[in-house]
Amino acid sequence: MGFRIMELSRIIALVATALVSFASAGHTAEKSKLTVGLVAVAGSSIYLNDKSRSALMPSISYKTETVTISFEKGLSYKFFDDGKATVSGAVAPRLRPYRSSYSADLSGMKRTNFYDGKLNASYKISRVLTTRFEIATELTNKFNGTAANLSLSQFIPVWRQPFILTAGVKWYDGNRSNYFYGVNSNEVSGARTQYSPGSSTLPYVSINTFYPLTKRTNLFANVNVNFLPNNVVNSPIVTKKSSASLLLGLNYQF
Repeated sequence: MGFRIMELSRIIALVATALVSFASAGHTAEKSKLTVGLVAVAGSSIYLNDKSRSALMPSISYKTETVTISFEKGLSYKFFDDGKATVSGAVAPRLRPYRSSYSADLSGMKRTNFYDGKLNASYKISRVLTTRFEIATELTNKFNGTAANLSLSQFIPVWRQPFILTAGVKWYDGNRSNYFYGVNSNEVSGARTQYSPGSSTLPYVSINTFYPLTKRTNLFANVNVNFLPNNVVNSPIVTKKSSASLLLGLNYQF
């Protein structure tokens, strides 16, 4: 199993490195659109004596039929699309799980932002039902961890308002789980013992919707809830069994 994950990580890293050259070679003649806007994000923290946080950030994306460049999601390239199935690769930024300054109980625990290389596949089971699978590896040598994500999304119109309900499960290998929820030997303190959660499985649900204000302007929203397994909850720096986030945004398409 370890050998397979290592080999898969190398493959994903190579694909991620090649994305820029594929994108620049293939997108120039395609229809494209630029979207700009603002996003407000608020979320609860699972960490010891840390508080809920919110932020306002820009939302910028450039999209063609095969290439997407986004401020939030990085660079992705669609290798295959037959109308039902799609396969794509991406290099995506990921925010640190916390700052050591967020809480006295996190003091001395340094975590930084990082990048993932990803392979994604989706399949439309029906007009309103889609399944997706994603596997990712960390590219910036912060912790060299792997993750997988399997989900099922259902389109549900409510009084002509579109909603997309998604249920899924994320899997983190031991390295990624430790980066997010563990305590290393050099991070032990009087009130904090060493802890390694091992691999983790995190179920989640989310709801997405959008509302067109004009032909080019849209409001959009997302609510997401993650449920933490016992091996994560038992960490000395974790105090909750679930986390929730809310995203509200406004964008304009040129």
